[in-house]
Amino acid sequence: MSEQKSILRTLLSYGQSVLAGLVGIQSNQKREEDLNEGGLERMIYVGLGTLVVFVIIVVTAVNSVLPS
Repeated sequence: MSEQKSILRTLLSYGQSVLAGLVGIQSNQKREEDLNEGGLERMIYVGLGTLVVFVIIVVTAVNSVLPS
């Protein structure tokens, strides 16, 4: 149970880092901490997942605004 919470916290931390990076407010200390803790591979996966969610949201929003 503790290991599962640790993985969830790590993923949430990566998600927070990716969102902060998208907005442009990511600190170097936090970025380095995330890279050292879990590695570049996990950050890439979370970044790609965030990109997919963002694209889905944009496509859905555009389709709902445009007339049929």
